[in-house]
Amino acid sequence: MLPRGRVYRYPPGRGLPDMPMTGVAGGMLSVPYDMGGMPLRDTALSQPIPIGALASALANATPEQQRTMLGENLYPLVEQLEPDAAAKVTGMLLEMDQTEVLHLLESPEALKAKVAEAMEVLRSVQQQQAGAAADQLASLSLSDNLVS
Repeated sequence: MLPRGRVYRYPPGRGLPDMPMTGVAGGMLSVPYDMGGMPLRDTALSQPIPIGALASALANATPEQQRTMLGENLYPLVEQLEPDAAAKVTGMLLEMDQTEVLHLLESPEALKAKVAEAMEVLRSVQQQQAGAAADQLASLSLSDNLVS
Protein backbone atom coordinates (compact mmCIF):
# COMPACT_ATOMS: atom_id res chain seq x y z
CA MET A 1 0.00 0.00 0.00
CA LEU A 2 1.32 3.44 -0.85
CA PRO A 3 1.68 6.04 1.90
CA ARG A 4 -0.87 8.86 1.79
CA GLY A 5 0.22 12.01 0.07
CA ARG A 6 3.04 10.33 -1.86
CA VAL A 7 2.80 9.24 -5.43
CA TYR A 8 5.46 7.02 -6.93
CA ARG A 9 6.30 7.89 -10.49
CA TYR A 10 8.14 5.38 -12.62
CA PRO A 11 10.53 6.54 -15.34
CA PRO A 12 9.12 6.67 -18.86
CA GLY A 13 10.04 4.08 -21.47
CA ARG A 14 13.19 4.34 -23.52
CA GLY A 15 13.38 7.33 -25.81
CA LEU A 16 10.18 8.94 -24.53
CA PRO A 17 10.26 12.49 -23.18
CA ASP A 18 9.54 12.92 -19.47
CA MET A 19 6.14 14.60 -19.63
CA PRO A 20 3.32 14.56 -17.10
CA MET A 21 0.48 12.28 -18.11
CA THR A 22 -2.77 14.19 -18.06
CA GLY A 23 -5.89 12.21 -17.33
CA VAL A 24 -3.97 9.52 -15.45
CA ALA A 25 -4.56 9.37 -11.71
CA GLY A 26 -1.78 10.90 -9.67
CA GLY A 27 0.44 11.52 -12.69
CA MET A 28 1.45 7.86 -12.85
CA LEU A 29 2.25 6.33 -16.19
CA SER A 30 -0.24 3.93 -17.67
CA VAL A 31 0.99 0.59 -19.01
CA PRO A 32 -0.70 -0.80 -22.13
CA TYR A 33 -2.43 -4.12 -21.44
CA ASP A 34 -3.81 -6.66 -23.81
CA MET A 35 -7.13 -8.39 -23.19
CA GLY A 36 -5.47 -11.04 -21.03
CA GLY A 37 -4.23 -8.46 -18.52
CA MET A 38 -0.56 -9.07 -19.34
CA PRO A 39 1.62 -6.06 -20.22
CA LEU A 40 2.42 -5.86 -23.89
CA ARG A 41 6.05 -6.56 -24.80
CA ASP A 42 8.27 -3.74 -25.95
CA THR A 43 8.86 -4.55 -29.60
CA ALA A 44 12.24 -2.83 -29.53
CA LEU A 45 13.42 -5.25 -26.86
CA SER A 46 12.21 -8.37 -28.65
CA GLN A 47 13.86 -7.62 -32.00
CA PRO A 48 16.73 -10.03 -32.73
CA ILE A 49 20.18 -8.57 -33.25
CA PRO A 50 21.46 -9.00 -36.82
CA ILE A 51 23.95 -11.88 -37.01
CA GLY A 52 26.82 -9.63 -38.12
CA ALA A 53 26.30 -7.29 -35.18
CA LEU A 54 25.92 -10.24 -32.82
CA ALA A 55 29.15 -11.83 -34.07
CA SER A 56 31.11 -8.62 -33.52
CA ALA A 57 29.55 -8.13 -30.08
CA LEU A 58 30.49 -11.70 -29.18
CA ALA A 59 34.11 -11.05 -30.16
CA ASN A 60 34.35 -8.30 -27.53
CA ALA A 61 32.54 -10.15 -24.73
CA THR A 62 33.59 -12.49 -21.95
CA PRO A 63 32.60 -16.17 -22.31
CA GLU A 64 29.77 -15.70 -19.79
CA GLN A 65 28.47 -12.64 -21.68
CA GLN A 66 28.75 -14.56 -24.96
CA ARG A 67 26.59 -17.37 -23.62
CA THR A 68 24.03 -14.86 -22.32
CA MET A 69 23.88 -12.98 -25.63
CA LEU A 70 23.49 -16.18 -27.63
CA GLY A 71 20.83 -17.43 -25.24
CA GLU A 72 18.88 -14.18 -25.43
CA ASN A 73 18.78 -14.45 -29.21
CA LEU A 74 18.17 -18.19 -29.34
CA TYR A 75 15.46 -18.53 -26.68
CA PRO A 76 12.64 -16.68 -28.52
CA LEU A 77 13.24 -18.81 -31.62
CA VAL A 78 13.21 -22.05 -29.63
CA GLU A 79 10.14 -20.88 -27.71
CA GLN A 80 8.21 -20.63 -30.99
CA LEU A 81 9.01 -24.29 -31.72
CA GLU A 82 8.77 -25.84 -28.23
CA PRO A 83 7.16 -23.41 -25.76
CA ASP A 84 7.03 -25.88 -22.84
CA ALA A 85 10.68 -26.94 -23.05
CA ALA A 86 12.23 -23.74 -24.45
CA ALA A 87 14.52 -23.04 -21.50
CA LYS A 88 15.85 -26.61 -21.30
CA VAL A 89 16.34 -26.92 -25.07
CA THR A 90 18.03 -23.50 -25.27
CA GLY A 91 20.44 -24.58 -22.53
CA MET A 92 21.19 -27.78 -24.42
CA LEU A 93 21.84 -25.87 -27.65
CA LEU A 94 24.13 -23.42 -25.87
CA GLU A 95 26.43 -26.35 -25.05
CA MET A 96 27.28 -26.50 -28.77
CA ASP A 97 30.16 -24.65 -30.39
CA GLN A 98 29.53 -20.91 -30.77
CA THR A 99 29.77 -21.01 -34.58
CA GLU A 100 27.16 -23.79 -34.67
CA VAL A 101 24.81 -21.73 -32.49
CA LEU A 102 25.27 -18.74 -34.81
CA HIS A 103 24.39 -21.03 -37.73
CA LEU A 104 21.19 -22.06 -35.91
CA LEU A 105 20.28 -18.39 -35.49
CA GLU A 106 20.73 -17.86 -39.25
CA SER A 107 19.04 -21.04 -40.46
CA PRO A 108 15.46 -21.79 -39.31
CA GLU A 109 15.62 -25.28 -40.84
CA ALA A 110 18.83 -26.19 -38.99
CA LEU A 111 17.30 -24.83 -35.79
CA LYS A 112 14.14 -26.94 -36.25
CA ALA A 113 16.26 -30.05 -36.77
CA LYS A 114 18.40 -29.39 -33.66
CA VAL A 115 15.36 -28.60 -31.52
CA ALA A 116 13.72 -31.85 -32.67
CA GLU A 117 16.93 -33.73 -31.83
CA ALA A 118 17.07 -32.13 -28.37
CA MET A 119 13.42 -33.05 -27.74
CA GLU A 120 14.17 -36.67 -28.66
CA VAL A 121 17.03 -36.70 -26.15
CA LEU A 122 14.74 -35.26 -23.46
CA ARG A 123 12.03 -37.84 -24.19
CA SER A 124 14.60 -40.65 -24.11
CA VAL A 125 15.94 -39.51 -20.74
CA GLN A 126 12.42 -39.21 -19.33
CA GLN A 127 11.61 -42.75 -20.47
CA GLN A 128 14.83 -44.10 -18.94
CA GLN A 129 14.11 -42.35 -15.65
CA ALA A 130 10.54 -43.66 -15.60
CA GLY A 131 11.81 -47.18 -16.36
CA ALA A 132 14.47 -46.99 -13.65
CA ALA A 133 11.92 -45.85 -11.08
CA ALA A 134 9.59 -48.70 -12.06
CA ASP A 135 12.48 -51.19 -11.78
CA GLN A 136 13.34 -49.91 -8.31
CA LEU A 137 9.74 -50.25 -7.18
CA ALA A 138 9.48 -53.74 -8.68
CA SER A 139 12.63 -54.87 -6.85
CA LEU A 140 11.24 -53.92 -3.45
CA SER A 141 9.93 -56.73 -1.34
CA LEU A 142 7.60 -56.33 1.58
CA SER A 143 9.24 -59.18 3.48
CA ASP A 144 12.85 -57.94 3.19
CA ASN A 145 14.52 -56.27 6.17
CA LEU A 146 11.67 -56.71 8.60
CA VAL A 147 12.52 -55.73 12.13
CA SER A 148 11.47 -58.29 14.74
